[in-house]
Amino acid sequence: MARISAVLFDMDDTLIDWSRAEGDIAAIEAKHMANVYRHLADQDHVLPPFQSFLDQFHNAMVNAWTEAKKSWSGVSFGSLLRDFLATCGLDTDKIDLEAVMQAYNWSVIPGVAPFDDTLFVLAQLKEAGYKIGLITNAMQPMWMRDIELRAFGILDYLDARLTSGDVGFMKPHPFIYHRALELLDVAPEAAVFVGDRPANDIAGANKAGLISVLISPPHLNRDLADTRPNYTISQLTELLPILAELEGDT
Repeated sequence: MARISAVLFDMDDTLIDWSRAEGDIAAIEAKHMANVYRHLADQDHVLPPFQSFLDQFHNAMVNAWTEAKKSWSGVSFGSLLRDFLATCGLDTDKIDLEAVMQAYNWSVIPGVAPFDDTLFVLAQLKEAGYKIGLITNAMQPMWMRDIELRAFGILDYLDARLTSGDVGFMKPHPFIYHRALELLDVAPEAAVFVGDRPANDIAGANKAGLISVLISPPHLNRDLADTRPNYTISQLTELLPILAELEGDT
């Protein structure tokens, strides 16, 4: 077996604990879309009533994700916004989409934080010389999710990071894994992938040829179905002896 050179992680509920998130997801979405609505109104765009605007956006997002999952293509937040605004009758050629996404004002959600051992494990991996990557099935561009990673002290540990919205494919499609490996300059058999979703993270890692590690913290109870990870852990510190075993150090 090739020496393990890289460890790649999913983001949400792998490095970051969402179990104590405060607030309702729909309310959080409404808050951010209210920012978008105000920004467009300030630019003198004619808009439908806010509730209609919000409902139409939610429906557009659900439809985009439903369609994308048929082929595991990535949902792009920018493209979703552009197409949605066009259906609202706005001339998108006259809209600065980057400014709209900035106005959305993505931020850390109260109660969401790294797992207690996340920074410790990342520091151990970095000290041991592993390349560290991150792949998330997020529609947002990476710069938006970087807001969280920077706030949590995770960003500087990462040598490569990708969102499915940027790449155009989501896990379990092998393309997004291979793109991350390309950025890290690492072969699949020399990489470990850690994630919490069997049908996405683990099935995709297995198909792409990486060593798969399912993290199953106490607040999650994922159905494995027919997916079989190479290893299963309940917290990130359990990854360290697995890597030692793979390196033949035990």
